[in-house]
Amino acid sequence: MSRDIWPGPITVMPIGVVASEFKEFSQRISKETESVIVIREELTKALLGIEHFSHIHVLYQEHRRAEWQAWVKWGEPGEQVLTMPLSGEPTCKGIYTTRSTARLAGIGSCVVELLRREGSRLYVRGMDALDGSPVLDVKIYIPQYDSIPLADAPLHWCQRIPVARTSRMLHWDTMNVSLVLGLRAGQRALQELGLGRDDRKRAEVHGGNFFAQGVEGVTGCSVLHDSMVFVEDPQSVGHWSVRLETEGSAVLIQLQDHLYSGADEVLGLADDILFASVSHIPATSMAEAKGK
Repeated sequence: MSRDIWPGPITVMPIGVVASEFKEFSQRISKETESVIVIREELTKALLGIEHFSHIHVLYQEHRRAEWQAWVKWGEPGEQVLTMPLSGEPTCKGIYTTRSTARLAGIGSCVVELLRREGSRLYVRGMDALDGSPVLDVKIYIPQYDSIPLADAPLHWCQRIPVARTSRMLHWDTMNVSLVLGLRAGQRALQELGLGRDDRKRAEVHGGNFFAQGVEGVTGCSVLHDSMVFVEDPQSVGHWSVRLETEGSAVLIQLQDHLYSGADEVLGLADDILFASVSHIPATSMAEAKGK
């Protein structure tokens, strides 16, 4: 298809603006956060009856997208591949296979709970747009049309459940690099200490949820049994680590900062490529560690 037929840039007049306490990228947005969508007063009549719906779709402009990318130190606006593990998964993904705040057209979308309408103001809960974001459109949410229970997605793609619950299940899909890194790191730690899965030991894990679960699967240490301390670390893989100890000995494994094409690549790599360092360190009394 000839590129000559593609339409050129378009101009859209915003219908309103977001008023929110979410003003800086460092703030953590919550689905419980309330904000206001201020619609242009001349469009008030167009909102007639919207208050009878519990949820609405909101389209908005990511007007500070370039600032966000600079803040997270990722790429330039317009790049098509996400090369940093914002979701805790150290693998490259195309922008259109993520929910990243870096849409190529600069258009964000969100389904929010509509609390009430006061004239041209819509009070909502769960809006993820920054304060001052231009609103391009609002549309009613209809469960029969907008929720598809049997829709396919990679296994647990969007779940962010604490390890205390996920440790009861095993997650696996073709993109789950983190789980395999945890398996490899846990296995190396056991080898360094000459331990088996049933030996008494304790672990401290810094990294993503799936990474911790991989360590748990190999070592048997678990937050459920109070034998693992897990610190979720959303930073790059180079900050991820496993500390495994038994009475009188301990080992610390630090991962290399690297992105992987898939779990199969991790399975085939040598330890010296996966791990930045493997160090034997002084052990803390396990009884003392448990009391911390």
